[in-house]
Amino acid sequence: MRITAVLSSAALSIMSNTNTKNTKNVAMHWFRKGLRLQDNPALLHALETAKKTEGGRLYPVYVMDGDCYQLKHCSALKANFLVECLIDLDKSLKDVGSRLYVVSGDPTKELPALWENWDVTHLTFEADETGEPYAKARDESVMNLCNEKDIEVKSFCSETIFSLEDYVKKSGNLAKVPATMGKFQGIFGKMGKVPNPLNAPTKEDFKPIIDKEQTRETKGKMLPPKRATDLPWPRDTPKADVTPNWGPKDCKNLTPITRGGESKAQESLSKSMAKATWVAGFEKPKTSCTSYVDPCLLFLIQP
Repeated sequence: MRITAVLSSAALSIMSNTNTKNTKNVAMHWFRKGLRLQDNPALLHALETAKKTEGGRLYPVYVMDGDCYQLKHCSALKANFLVECLIDLDKSLKDVGSRLYVVSGDPTKELPALWENWDVTHLTFEADETGEPYAKARDESVMNLCNEKDIEVKSFCSETIFSLEDYVKKSGNLAKVPATMGKFQGIFGKMGKVPNPLNAPTKEDFKPIIDKEQTRETKGKMLPPKRATDLPWPRDTPKADVTPNWGPKDCKNLTPITRGGESKAQESLSKSMAKATWVAGFEKPKTSCTSYVDPCLLFLIQP
């Protein structure tokens, strides 16, 4: 099921090297914005990779990176939304026999430390198609580190139904990309069949690759944040220079418009889809496109 047009099962292999150090596949899925189990091709690829060898493992990881755009320029409400998403994701993973491992810091330092600790052989993540400078530099660095350490890395385009690169190709070139909704719909109609959403992995899918010893060793460690103030501030930017600037007082008595988490998103979608008249007559609200930015669009929780 989808909430907005930001998902796809199309995959883009960014870089790969065959790892010969281990006889078993130890995969890591690096959660970033796609904080969901359903319709997550990168997660499913990591799962299948781990299952290909006896004793294979999969470690779902999230890095709280204060320098990423989503944290560097977020409000107390959006920070709270992210916390709710991470707690919900951890619960969903536990329901299928796994868990979410959360660390804080620079991904180019935190990820390699985990790779070494867990003997990781494969890495997957959802590609960042925004073109945001920090994200591009971060991902390039991570992929170069994987290459140096002989770790196979694959990135999957699933932020949109079809990858942005495919839209550009269908338009002819970047200068001809549609600037209006009407023209975009014309291009969208030529993109071909919309791929079916992928099912979320089950407990049976995870059963062969659960590392019970590692689960015991990390019990109570590397847990999701409990509150917005647990999230890190940018590493090299003085707190006074961060915008918007918020603190513990701003986190009191929050009144979220949208609750965080894939399960909440699915619940909201089910309630809306049950209103046949509303669905049949739905149209875009007559508001400015910048009047409200749904945090779902920043953290892409759409299942």
